[in-house]
Amino acid sequence: MKRTYFLPGTLLALWLSACSPRTTPAVTTVTHKSSSRSITSLDYSLNAVLWQQHAGEYRALCYQAFTLARMQLQEALRQNQPTGKPLAIVTDIDETVLDNSPQQAQDLLNHTTYTEKSWKAWTAQASAKPLPGAVAFFQFAARNGVQIFYISNRSQDELDASIRNLKTAGFPQADSAHVLMKTTSADKEPRRKTVAEKHQIVMLLGDNLNDFDPMFYQQHAEKRNQLVANHHMLFGTKFIVLPNVIYGDWESALWRGQNPTPAEADILKHKALQGFETSRPQPIGK
Repeated sequence: MKRTYFLPGTLLALWLSACSPRTTPAVTTVTHKSSSRSITSLDYSLNAVLWQQHAGEYRALCYQAFTLARMQLQEALRQNQPTGKPLAIVTDIDETVLDNSPQQAQDLLNHTTYTEKSWKAWTAQASAKPLPGAVAFFQFAARNGVQIFYISNRSQDELDASIRNLKTAGFPQADSAHVLMKTTSADKEPRRKTVAEKHQIVMLLGDNLNDFDPMFYQQHAEKRNQLVANHHMLFGTKFIVLPNVIYGDWESALWRGQNPTPAEADILKHKALQGFETSRPQPIGK
């Protein structure tokens, strides 16, 4: 998924349409009526970035996802019935094959928030590292004759740098025929259909539900969760999900199509929290 940050202190009109981000203040502070503590937009992403960069659990989840992907691909290859179409895998790029946490970390170190300029300065370096287990899996797929299509919501002007980054990291088939950037819409379904015209798609990988099927596109949180429950058998078989707690459509799905101010977004997030009620102790003898 393209790295468009949905920080509560900075999210204005960015969400599921993946439009051009607005430049925002360096740090937005919100004070809750119920607490004397002030929080900033940076508070929301600090632990998430540290977890992605340092937690063994994050690496374990990546290896687990690609191990499962390899098992499922081996089964698909074994059961493959000739259809006249070569087998293909569709994958997202950001937080699915490439780790962009250094860009978010640099924003935190600079006490700034996301801008399109800072994002493109990062992607132009073509220096993102691969996720643990990613290169080995895709090389295995390529060795077995599977075509790999990298469908990303990065901008078209990031294509050359993206291809260079993928090649440097060791990903196969990284060329203009296999790397498909966003054009007019963040909905990936038209690009998936283009691939499906000449290929049999046996697996999709991503960190965001929009990476898998159009039924998830621009849905509110409750609807997304219900769709996942209704189609749970696809996850771990045809759909392989990679972990990403830094950003994603899951966050903007909480707004239900609204365009909140930073303060309103913070309130909406806290309203979405599901806690529990504690019962009052009963007096002795009653």
